[in-house]
Amino acid sequence: MEYEWVIYEKEDGIAILTLNRQDRLNSWIPPMRVEARKCIEDAGADSAVRVLIVTGAGRGFCAGADVGTVVAGTEEADDEPPRQRLMLPVSTVRLMDALHSLNKPTIAAINGITAGSGIGFALACDVIIASEQARFRIAFTRIGVVPGDGITWLMTRAIGTHRALELAYTNDIIDAKEMERVGLANRVVPHDELMKAAKEMAKKMMQIPPLTLAMTKKAIYHSLGASSLEDQIVFEHAAGSAIRGTQDSKEASSSFMEKRPPVYKGK
Repeated sequence: MEYEWVIYEKEDGIAILTLNRQDRLNSWIPPMRVEARKCIEDAGADSAVRVLIVTGAGRGFCAGADVGTVVAGTEEADDEPPRQRLMLPVSTVRLMDALHSLNKPTIAAINGITAGSGIGFALACDVIIASEQARFRIAFTRIGVVPGDGITWLMTRAIGTHRALELAYTNDIIDAKEMERVGLANRVVPHDELMKAAKEMAKKMMQIPPLTLAMTKKAIYHSLGASSLEDQIVFEHAAGSAIRGTQDSKEASSSFMEKRPPVYKGK
């Protein structure tokens, strides 16, 4: 399927979603959110896709929402119900929820400037790899609004309360090395090696059974809201019990003992 505002490709079990509004640093407009969400949903539904990589075309990953649509109050997409005053931005919630809850590993390959809601989109991924040209900036507070798109929830959990507040209060631009230092990026790589590094990591993930990856992701995110260590251990035990009986779990053990590449079927 052809899209106007994103590029969506699949290769060897890896789906790659590229935001493609280069002249505006890939800032969001309503139909772009819809296209991105549809691609993420497709990646979730396609059993051949094992990992999703999201990145941006040109100089930016995503500069946030297009300020013009926000000011005009037209940030909702055509296929969404009209936004009511003080109600949730439905298209944003659907996009972020689709990415964060995808039952497969997700990697954000940050190629350049990432600001505003672009930060939320990146942090909704499981792993972040940044090019040396990557830059982060909260941006929301600079134009007099509260950070949105789940940033206050995602960023606080990623780097802690004090660092999150500092970035929100100062609106500082931080470079790739600082992103890595504070925990906003897992690693930094040379710019021309960004996609290579993302794909190499994806291939490592594909050595693990897909159902195990999905349940591990669920367990780790469950821990963020667990009421106690006991609560989390109970969840882990239930998750582990569900996985141990799968064909892929048995295949993982067999292939390891037989020193051969595993062949997973998602069962």
